[in-house]
Amino acid sequence: MGEVELEGVILDASYVIRGSRGIIRLTLKTKDRCYNLLDPSFYPYFYLVPNDETQSITSLMGITAISKENEEIKVRSIETDSVIVGREEKKALRVYLESPRHVPKMSEVFGELGTCYEYDIVFWKRYLIDKSLSPLSINRVKAHEESGEWIIDEIRSTDKQSELPLTYLGFDIETYNPLGIPNELKDPVIMISYTDGKEKRVLTTKKIDREFVRTCKSEKELLQEFVDAIKRIDPDIITGYNSSNFDIPYLMKRAEVQKVDFAIGRHEEGQVKKEHHGLIEAVRVPGRINLDLYNVARFVSVVGASEKVIKVNSFKLPEVYRAITGSEKKMVEKGSIWQQWDRGGKDVEELAEYSLADSLAVDELYKFFLPIEIEMSKVAKTTLGEASISTTSQLVEFMLMGYAQERKQMVPNKPNEGEITMRLANPYEGAYVKTPDAGIYENIAVFDFRGLYPSIIIAHNIDPSTICTDCKDFFVSPNGIRFRKDRQGLMPKLLKMLIDERTEAKKAFKKDPDNKSLAARSTALKIVANAFYGYLGYARSRWYSREAASSITAFARQFILNTIDQAEKLGFRSLYSDTDSVFLLMGSKNKADADTFLKKVNSSLPNTMELELEDFYTRGVFVGKKGAVGGSGAKKKYAMLSESGRIKIKGFELVRRDWSKVARDTQHAVLEAILKEGSQEKAVAIIKDVVERLKSGKMPMSELVIHTQLRKGIGSYDVKSPELAAAKKAIHDGVKRRDELEGAAIGYVITKHGSTISEKAEIEETAKDYDPDYYINHQVIPSTLKILKELGINEEELKGGGAQKRL
Repeated sequence: MGEVELEGVILDASYVIRGSRGIIRLTLKTKDRCYNLLDPSFYPYFYLVPNDETQSITSLMGITAISKENEEIKVRSIETDSVIVGREEKKALRVYLESPRHVPKMSEVFGELGTCYEYDIVFWKRYLIDKSLSPLSINRVKAHEESGEWIIDEIRSTDKQSELPLTYLGFDIETYNPLGIPNELKDPVIMISYTDGKEKRVLTTKKIDREFVRTCKSEKELLQEFVDAIKRIDPDIITGYNSSNFDIPYLMKRAEVQKVDFAIGRHEEGQVKKEHHGLIEAVRVPGRINLDLYNVARFVSVVGASEKVIKVNSFKLPEVYRAITGSEKKMVEKGSIWQQWDRGGKDVEELAEYSLADSLAVDELYKFFLPIEIEMSKVAKTTLGEASISTTSQLVEFMLMGYAQERKQMVPNKPNEGEITMRLANPYEGAYVKTPDAGIYENIAVFDFRGLYPSIIIAHNIDPSTICTDCKDFFVSPNGIRFRKDRQGLMPKLLKMLIDERTEAKKAFKKDPDNKSLAARSTALKIVANAFYGYLGYARSRWYSREAASSITAFARQFILNTIDQAEKLGFRSLYSDTDSVFLLMGSKNKADADTFLKKVNSSLPNTMELELEDFYTRGVFVGKKGAVGGSGAKKKYAMLSESGRIKIKGFELVRRDWSKVARDTQHAVLEAILKEGSQEKAVAIIKDVVERLKSGKMPMSELVIHTQLRKGIGSYDVKSPELAAAKKAIHDGVKRRDELEGAAIGYVITKHGSTISEKAEIEETAKDYDPDYYINHQVIPSTLKILKELGINEEELKGGGAQKRL
């Protein structure tokens, strides 16, 4: 077959090793089929900025080294280039090699002759950057067939948005677990459920009278049947919940034990493999996208891209499902799955329904999260699989690499541990915060700067490469750093592009409010734009700049203070301010006065900056700072009622995972009683009722679970905390595995058994009772007293004694 011209999206980018060569492999989806494409014309390289610019290329070509695999490494070719390193243009040598495996060793050898750059960029990412490819936009390819393989002759991205639908398969597994936690070496997979949006199936080894069940003769046949289903359905995306950390690795191990070829990828070379991606466990499936919705839910929650998800108490599937759909997912007791399996009959039928419900829940979450993940991929110009396991800093960094390449700017090297330590030891002043006087206030107007930090970066051309000392035309920050005006920096240029794109996306969305892609694009652009400042000040960043980051916060403080000053001159009273917002007490002022103030401030701002009215609030509660004397309020800890009846809450326990549900729900009810009804009496009555229910022992156990993240290794903690004690107890009793708990969010209950709180802590799965005194004195009362003490109510009154003052 001769040359073909293809149009499609890149699902997967990787490379294969053949002999001594590293060859790029892409999976391209067109409207008709998927192609596995190879590009043997692209070679890995790194840069050398030599100490001696007269260094002979001929002599450098003769340098060799020995790889870890004990093979001789030779230089393939060297090209001379002119690049911008930091703020200077320099001569650089681009050193090409045969394989990406050779780059680390050879760059180390060449490092003795100067400074090496870009030696740690992953080969397939290097390819996307150099070819300016945007995987999920339409890519045009010319290719030819050679020895049964498709070879790329030419490839380029277009600005055309793809409308190709991506096929998927959502799945979940159930395992035999007589010890609570299944052992992958001996405990079999007893059910695998999956759906592609049309077909719904549960594979199992017991005969179950349900039309969606397919009975297999053995676990080996069950595993093979699942592999065959993936090959038959041929999904572009395989999705699950916590599937990279548990389901897929467990299936891989069971397939190994049962001698089943777990070949669920789209090409023969390259097995499914586990990888560490920072703090995230990732799984690569060759030729497909692996989308673990657990990682996606956590990311979306952290960046605040979904109001629904940010309010979940833990990232377990039932809670996230409830937050997204408003429905309850069918559940069984996890620890009793093996018993249901052994009992058979109706119990196994219920287990099959539960298994299918897990895959159907995955299906719902997939449809909810996919649009935002697709847009994150498009904005960062990386693959969907990579976007789904990346932090905002990693997405920003990859974007910067691409645009640095276009401008012939050298990508800075990653900092070493010494540099990171020095950066962390040398902090700079952050945002301005005016703490409020604790109390209850009425008639509040809240204003905030739209995209304050990004707009400051654009308005003042703030970038590590624009910092100057001898430039004649410059912006100067309040802390004295100069930024040249004659050359736009990389970050201001990128941010301007992102913000302009978001403006267009928002306009389009207003005309087409049912378009989920437009809504997701606007959100993705906002997330990435807001991450630039944090990336500049992130100690592990390639583009770290203390001067630039501190200048941004200095400008922000200046604008906020100027805004407060103008407000007070016009007769408003400043109540609270934090980072980019100002809370003003209206007093005798009206909405027209607020509008006049807004116009006055905006007339004095640079063109890229704008102060906006967030809302008017009829009443707000601002609580005191812990341990503070004289009524000093806490920052980011308030609740307000808007004119429309919406309650805005910041910093209270109801939006934190490390307080029990009963404490958070009680606090929310108290806030509603005060804000909506102005009733102190009702607030106190709510608390007394909860106290009585706790004392009676009638409070459901689900209301008492406390969730905490174990961020370090279990042996790394100096202090024995309740969550640590609960985790150790669960491991000792064989209920949980150590690797399952480390780095995870665990739920525990304070029981009656033990002399200290830590001794009383047990994970939620094994807790049989609770300590009412603990939940009254350490959860419910503290979470509500910090609000009601502003009304003169003390702890004794909440527990049933003393007189009450009126609101």
